[in-house]
Amino acid sequence: MTKTAKIAERDNSFHSRLALLIGTEEPFRWAKRIGIPAGTFARIWKNGSVPKQEHLCRIAEKTGASLDWLLMGRGVPDFERMTDTPTPVSLVSVTELANCGLEQGWYNETALGYKIAVPSFLKPEGGFAVLCKGMSMVPAGIPDGSLCIVSPKKKPEAGKAVLLRTKSFVKGKEVELSTIKLFEKADSNAVYLTGWLNPDDTGSQSPFSERRSLSRVTMIAPVCFVLDGIDSKELFDSGIDSQMRLDEELLIDCFEVLRPLYKKTDSDRFARMFACLYRQCLETGRRDMKTTAELMRIIGGNP
Repeated sequence: MTKTAKIAERDNSFHSRLALLIGTEEPFRWAKRIGIPAGTFARIWKNGSVPKQEHLCRIAEKTGASLDWLLMGRGVPDFERMTDTPTPVSLVSVTELANCGLEQGWYNETALGYKIAVPSFLKPEGGFAVLCKGMSMVPAGIPDGSLCIVSPKKKPEAGKAVLLRTKSFVKGKEVELSTIKLFEKADSNAVYLTGWLNPDDTGSQSPFSERRSLSRVTMIAPVCFVLDGIDSKELFDSGIDSQMRLDEELLIDCFEVLRPLYKKTDSDRFARMFACLYRQCLETGRRDMKTTAELMRIIGGNP
């Protein structure tokens, strides 16, 4: 057998093992969940090529399959681990305060330096979190005190919330101000944003628009997820270690309850359900989720 033929046979074998890992799930949705870019996965899936080391390691880490089995077919994959292990928990750094409202932003003299545990699929590549202050973004689902998980490697979308950092002068020195607004558009000179004024006596909030010069902007990063059920004062007063242990335990419990829907629901919808259950548990302090688990089994079609 020629060298070229051997490579082709190896690639075809890898493709069959990859198909075994994907199972009945839509391949590109599986790739998104694993963390492989769509363009890269298209080359792997459609052309039958073997991924580079970075993506091979990611597949192995996320599925529990060994590299030896992925590449050479040696050994027996641990299918129980591939399908039944809870989503790993990742730590997200809470870096700064972000002002919501007409103000230019919040000046952070020092980094907050805290972390919160979230399911790994909620943490985007290079992602971090900011603590929101103010009532302006309530109509967008971002109340005062919520934590916004930000994705600096994604492009902003019109009508979606973003973290905006701009250069300004405070106490005679140039600093960065952080704010959360809705992104509308950007041109070669400016970025255009919208938000709402604080509630009036009737509780109504009027919209406003503003323009920021791009020459003063240092970052525009979309908000990809909002955690609005966390007591931020408790988070920052209790210390990192105790909060991490509490979050990790609760997050895994919540995932176990929602497991029947994990592979049957798109990632965005699953994330919203996950956050809803997580928030309810935090607010009520109740950890007995047997009723919710039974409902999830019924909805998921399991006995």
